[in-house]
Amino acid sequence: MIKLTIEQAATARGIQSQKELRAVVLEKTGVDLRPATISDMYRNNKTQINRDHLETIMQALGTTDFNEVLTIDGNKKDDAE
Repeated sequence: MIKLTIEQAATARGIQSQKELRAVVLEKTGVDLRPATISDMYRNNKTQINRDHLETIMQALGTTDFNEVLTIDGNKKDDAE
């Protein structure tokens, strides 16, 4: 299972909330992502990942390293339940 770790990546950069992350994304990229989009990705509530949204957040966080924003767990989602 792929797990988004955007919250941890943001926190490591001093970004303490989804609202603050959204503001940083808008400031650094000019892209106004919906609050629901930020929330779903921040909380790892997505079953599908929009590559454009992920790239935009990575740009705002100043990273090109996918290891900072996602991890791969050997267990499938169904196995974890």
